[in-house]
Amino acid sequence: MLDRAPALIALLLTACSGGGETPPAQPELAAPAPEVQENVDIDIPMATYAWNPADGDASVPAELGGPGFTGEGWTTRMERHALGDPSAPQGGQMLVGMLSDWPPTLRVAGKDWNDFFNYFTYPIMYQPLLEFDSVTQELVPALATHWQISEDKKTYRFRINPAAEWSDGTPVTSADVIATYKLLLDPTLLDPSAALTYGKMSTPVALSKYIVEVTAKSPDWLNLLNFAARHILPAHQIGDITGADYLDEYQFAYTAVTGPYEVKPEDIDTGNSITITRRTDWWAEDNPVYDGWYNIGSFKFSVVKDPALRFEKIKKGEIDYIQVPKAQWWVEVVPELEPVKRGLLQPRKFFTSAPNGVSGMAINMQRPGLDDVRVRKALQHLYDRETMIEKLYFNEYDPIVSYWPGSVYSNPDNALIGYDEVAAVELLEQAGWTDLNADGYRVKDGKELGFTVAYESPLSERNLTVFQESANRAGIRIELQLLTRATRWKNMRQRKFDLASTAWGAVIFPQPETSWSSALAAQMDNNNVVGFANARVDELVEAYNGAYDMSERRALLSEIDGIIYNEHPYILGWYSANQRVLYWNKFGMPDWGTHRYAEYDNLFHVWWIDEDKVATLAKAKDDPSITMEPGARENRFWRQWADKHESASAGDAAAEKPAE
Repeated sequence: MLDRAPALIALLLTACSGGGETPPAQPELAAPAPEVQENVDIDIPMATYAWNPADGDASVPAELGGPGFTGEGWTTRMERHALGDPSAPQGGQMLVGMLSDWPPTLRVAGKDWNDFFNYFTYPIMYQPLLEFDSVTQELVPALATHWQISEDKKTYRFRINPAAEWSDGTPVTSADVIATYKLLLDPTLLDPSAALTYGKMSTPVALSKYIVEVTAKSPDWLNLLNFAARHILPAHQIGDITGADYLDEYQFAYTAVTGPYEVKPEDIDTGNSITITRRTDWWAEDNPVYDGWYNIGSFKFSVVKDPALRFEKIKKGEIDYIQVPKAQWWVEVVPELEPVKRGLLQPRKFFTSAPNGVSGMAINMQRPGLDDVRVRKALQHLYDRETMIEKLYFNEYDPIVSYWPGSVYSNPDNALIGYDEVAAVELLEQAGWTDLNADGYRVKDGKELGFTVAYESPLSERNLTVFQESANRAGIRIELQLLTRATRWKNMRQRKFDLASTAWGAVIFPQPETSWSSALAAQMDNNNVVGFANARVDELVEAYNGAYDMSERRALLSEIDGIIYNEHPYILGWYSANQRVLYWNKFGMPDWGTHRYAEYDNLFHVWWIDEDKVATLAKAKDDPSITMEPGARENRFWRQWADKHESASAGDAAAEKPAE
């Protein structure tokens, strides 16, 4: 098999030979953009959460959170970093072409809810009891003003701000917290990950209209974070329905919301677009901690399935903002675009502190053949990442050697599994796949060794075809299957796949249990899509959940990472250390550009639409002599700030949050 003529070099040369058209040069161009923005010494101001002790139902005593509540004996952290510009104007619309397919659901809970689009919407539509300081990640007030933690670290109380209310005018109360919890634990919601997470707590109890108490079954540090940071749903809409009813009733609809944005029913154009609109009646509108946040009046998300078409649309001005998904476009095409040369269209890399997710191909470890670690490792050897990164991706990425790539949790003993067809064949033969059929594919017990790779983007075909060629040479039949995003995601969640090309996002605080617990390996519709089960990992996860010391958590997660890495549940790909975006020069932003942990889908939470720039852009369409300030191509503020201000022990890094 190994003496077949390799097609890799020819394929790479073909893939790299495209270019995209280069527009004719204009008579006047903007000054060359500086490479890196240097502004690390900027002082970040602070803001104080505003609340009125006199607010509330007069029938509720002060000691139970009613009018006159002082917070004595409670914990709070009213001050937080203020990353918005208080002078930023509100309004205007941002046209976003992020949707490669219609979301499988618009729900923010239950089966299939953790789709990419929902991860954009729920943080700006639904608020939790507590949120995180956008620089330090310390807990700060949101719907709740104060909280208490018992001495045994198992019981938590939260005092809800009496001023908080839903978009339909209904006050937020303890009943909403209780109803949300009960919904998440309803088995008919078909969300075993949520059941696992919140099943560690008893049913919350309302001590009053404004004070809710919950007791955890163990003193795990994640229990407080999971409960406090969970977005709350309205009891008056979900309190009397089952999980199954919620799945049906809110499949493509929303409840009332507490956050700054909402989706109106008339703004859902099924299959085509969704518009998210800034509310004018948000209960926290005048709270100083939100000054300069959420300035853009509306976001219109359009379904543009073809990445190349999205790229063409932004070049034409039909879209305002995209993540640039193809390195060749970024390196060769974007710099030569006439609007880029004139400063009208802005390419930008934001180097934030956002954790890095995992990309590559998920392996269904429960499928015959793939249940052998030697076969899984052989598949990794057949994925020529090093050459792809260099030849296809212009060295814009780094190969993944950890399930928390680029973080303090990466196991230092994880060695790069490089491209090696000889090593792959040796592993396959060790696994008993020694015979070849007439087509040259390996067989054992009368069964041919072959798998299907599901993928959703045509851009993936370049690297998947290279993988297919090398696997075929090693005697493995690989079939490529292009699916819609929704179908691929559903099949993954149901484990109806062999291999699936995928990319996961990440969250700040690692929660390995929801992706690697053996308890989830036999269940469907959870993040353990590969069916991973390992008793030692389960032990380490339990210890990790109970570890309040950060250094201990790092050591535990590093050991977990090493075990998972050597089990090869994924054919690992590569990751980018920055957020690579392209947008029209119509936005204003603070000096730091974005918030510290921003990713491409929320970089713009502190941006605003600059009407002067909008006017200039309009004139520039008819006057090729008009240029605009291009700005630095790279914004490294948060990396520089962290290097200067943080101790080695500050900040948690990557964990799983599905981007699907």
